[in-house]
Amino acid sequence: MNTASKPAAANSAPADFFERFTRADGVKHYVLGVNQYAEAVARVAPVDGFIDEYTDLTTWLGKPVLRLNQIEKDCMVVSAVTNSRPRTGVEKLKAAGVNEVMDYFAFADLSHGAVPQLECITDMRKEYTTNTAKFEWIRGLLVDDESRQVFDDILRFRLEANLAAIDKYDFCVDRQYFEPFVAFSDGEVFVDGGGFDGFTSLEFAKRCPGYGGIHFFEPGSDTLVLAKKNMQHLHGVTYHPLGLFDRNTTLSFSSGDGSASHISEEGNVKIEVATLDSVVNEPVTFIKLDLEGAEIAALTGMKQHILDDHPKLAVAVYHYPTDFWKIPEYILSLRNDYRIHLRHYTEGWAETIMFFIPVDN
Repeated sequence: MNTASKPAAANSAPADFFERFTRADGVKHYVLGVNQYAEAVARVAPVDGFIDEYTDLTTWLGKPVLRLNQIEKDCMVVSAVTNSRPRTGVEKLKAAGVNEVMDYFAFADLSHGAVPQLECITDMRKEYTTNTAKFEWIRGLLVDDESRQVFDDILRFRLEANLAAIDKYDFCVDRQYFEPFVAFSDGEVFVDGGGFDGFTSLEFAKRCPGYGGIHFFEPGSDTLVLAKKNMQHLHGVTYHPLGLFDRNTTLSFSSGDGSASHISEEGNVKIEVATLDSVVNEPVTFIKLDLEGAEIAALTGMKQHILDDHPKLAVAVYHYPTDFWKIPEYILSLRNDYRIHLRHYTEGWAETIMFFIPVDN
């Protein structure tokens, strides 16, 4: 993909939207959402209120919280929906007849720093400039046209802050980790790394009812209780109250929304972590990892399983821009007999998954 000639922000929205939204001109100004991004918009603009269909709040930051049917159509709205369904947020506003709408990504770019852009955008711009050759290298290894298209679309979105680049992608996390090229047979042993509430393990069991076992890793005690309840009817599940990492230790974890969750020395939650190699002694056939940015550390801690078992791998690569090339670089340094696919499962920046399929499958 040739992105060098593309502008940093290629949005179809009016270039003067930011200037008009941040001045008091008699037009009502609203923000869709009640979150950190909505607050960032409110810091620079005379916001008349917030729109949220899913909260019990009636006021926030001293402004009313309204339903969509309570706002005037001849208004301006910034959608602060950024994670999984940003397109849906914009479409709902337009379907309601709202006169002018802009997504947060475009608004932040037009602000020239007055409103913070998401790190997935700013960090990718820096990383792509520094390591263009690495991105070209991994694109060249993708084995199918759809993977290359996903790569180009995600890169364009992150470099341009242009939501239109990924407008063909829907929120479809039920299919996440499960594609036609991920073939299952009886006796599969699945590692669910970052199992959360058990949703992925349940989907795996549905697709491979003759599986041999599931190793479920989830360090959050409350979440693990929920997962056990959700998965109580499944057979052969071993629950590990651990995160996966490159060593056995205790870590601090900052809990937050989306990209705000990560391992940090200043973290507010302590979690126990371990290597897969030290915990699971049987061969495994399929490993899924979505670990809030700790994927490379977890892969390092399962080196022997990758070498000995040659498992299928489905790894989240959306947390850090370097993951797009560092994760395949590490896996291929262990063994190069993998075919690589890339898929994306939301309308926003999250849930981009890289698949490593053994060449003998």
